[in-house]
Amino acid sequence: MKRGIALPHDFSSRVKAGVKLLRKHSYVRVVSHYDADGIAAAGVMVSALKRSETEFLATISKNLDRRMIDRLASEKNECILFLDMGSGQIDALEKLNTDVVILDHHKPLRDSERLVQINPHLFGLDGMRDVSASSVTFLFSTMMDDRNWQSAPIAIAGLIGDMQHLGGFSTINRAIINGAIDRGLIREVVGFKMPGKSLTDMISDSFIPYLKGISGRRGATQGFLEDLKINPSSSPSELSEPNTRKLLSALTLKLLEQGCDSDALEQLWGETMPILLPAFEGLRIDDLVDLMNACGRTGHPGVGLAVCLGDQQALKEAMTLRNEYVRDLLDHLRKVEEGAVETRMNIQVIRPANPSLAGAVCGIAMAYLLDQNKPTIAVTQSDGSSKISARGTRKLVERGLDLSESLRTAATAVGGTGGGHAIAAGATVPAEKEIEFLRKLDDITGRQLKRS
Repeated sequence: MKRGIALPHDFSSRVKAGVKLLRKHSYVRVVSHYDADGIAAAGVMVSALKRSETEFLATISKNLDRRMIDRLASEKNECILFLDMGSGQIDALEKLNTDVVILDHHKPLRDSERLVQINPHLFGLDGMRDVSASSVTFLFSTMMDDRNWQSAPIAIAGLIGDMQHLGGFSTINRAIINGAIDRGLIREVVGFKMPGKSLTDMISDSFIPYLKGISGRRGATQGFLEDLKINPSSSPSELSEPNTRKLLSALTLKLLEQGCDSDALEQLWGETMPILLPAFEGLRIDDLVDLMNACGRTGHPGVGLAVCLGDQQALKEAMTLRNEYVRDLLDHLRKVEEGAVETRMNIQVIRPANPSLAGAVCGIAMAYLLDQNKPTIAVTQSDGSSKISARGTRKLVERGLDLSESLRTAATAVGGTGGGHAIAAGATVPAEKEIEFLRKLDDITGRQLKRS
């Protein structure tokens, strides 16, 4: 029996309202975010629109700022779908002279009677754990047409890219995975989660998890494996059970010595999901996550979207982009490992050279390299603005950390904007106000964590 997805009644009603509004239009404008979750959401929606023979134009963007909203207004669209964005810009979107549907999972400013906002936070669900943007978009697509279950692997890649698997899949996300297994779209196996044809590739190219002294260093990786009396050129699947246990124990001990928490340890070993669709032959869900992240962070989100649609040439291009992305990311992380961090009373600040990698570097540094008692703030500058990415941990959130609130408050106080999730958020502030912003953010964080 193929399992479906049970939704709270009010949530289901809101999704139906969005689908009903969409069906009134023969042409739809789609705008989505450029990270893995946003690219996956776009992939799910574009596939659904193609199946329904609805014309569309899709844009994947880093920000939904005033410039983007003005551009959309000038296009005179009749219907716009916002994916993985929009709930933080509700005031501006209500002024658009068009039908608007928001499929988002970030903490909303408020609900709206003017447009259709489909956001789990409005219906008693957690947008950090229960449903990502690609999950919401997938629910929307299957309500359009049950045949859109074919996009389940894309949606699952998006929610994992949003780190919603940490601590175990919950509620709706778990139901999507179960449904995909029932329909023969994926299967679940247990093993190492890091990709790589050989053990040397798997460990030296690993950034999730990031292993101090080993990640990004092939020679050190080979020495590490030789010390364990394990052949560095062996493939992970060739390892005997005793050697698998030995290697897993050594890697776990290394992460514990780095001060990593249980969420970080989950990235070593566990359930992985090979994709059973012909267009993704030989790929796991985790591989798809890496490819979409690489495409988005290297400025090629359209390639990531094409991968979601099964384009084989795009898949080859994405694999090349992933190799470049991994090298650049590991180089940035090594600099953080070697001490490129500013420590303040309640926050720690890093300054990645590549703005496109700021969010990834911030999240990985928080999880594997830096003080687990302070959120990590990544700051880059461009066009007279300071761009902020912030990451915390679940334990910090449990102690009171809310980066969505703190970044929004601190940014607004200096003439900027901010928002997101309690555990991960972003902001943009005038460059000349950066020092004041960081001071305010430090103070607010201290109050949230009850340090002052």
